[in-house]
Amino acid sequence: MSRQFWCETLAWATADGTAIANTTAETIIMPNITIPANYLQDGRALRLRLQGKHSTVATPTLILRVRWGGVAGTLICLSPTFTAGSGITNNLFEIEVMIQVRANGATGTVVAIGYATVQGATAPATQMMCVGGASAPAATTVDLTADTALSVTAQWGTASASNTLTGMNYVVEAIN
Repeated sequence: MSRQFWCETLAWATADGTAIANTTAETIIMPNITIPANYLQDGRALRLRLQGKHSTVATPTLILRVRWGGVAGTLICLSPTFTAGSGITNNLFEIEVMIQVRANGATGTVVAIGYATVQGATAPATQMMCVGGASAPAATTVDLTADTALSVTAQWGTASASNTLTGMNYVVEAIN
């Protein structure tokens, strides 16, 4: 018996996100996308890609995250801590993460693995990311039976008006 496969775009950017600056609070880069209740079934996957620019003063640290349920929600993917270069102006960053359902339901599980690139960061500028950071990939328990926000966040280690990060391109696709 055959199974049909497709790629469906669920969200995309039509404008830049609000710049994240002068804060050390974890902050949403682009508006959340709501994943409908029961949309994700066993084996279904989401591909998330976000690109943008950042500027710095000194050498601040930067952490990028993907969360299920908003900025205070369940962590499903975490970058290692990047140390950004000093005096950077409008350098690029990119996040790409694959989120795949292992089991659905109110105690469903997902595995999220991807990478983050922060141009101008001290080597290496590209790092793998998963629930454990650069290592320890594992399934994460999440409720797949309720409408839930999918969030991508950034957190500066030093608050400065000169440390800014702005999301520019953002696409979330269901790929099967």
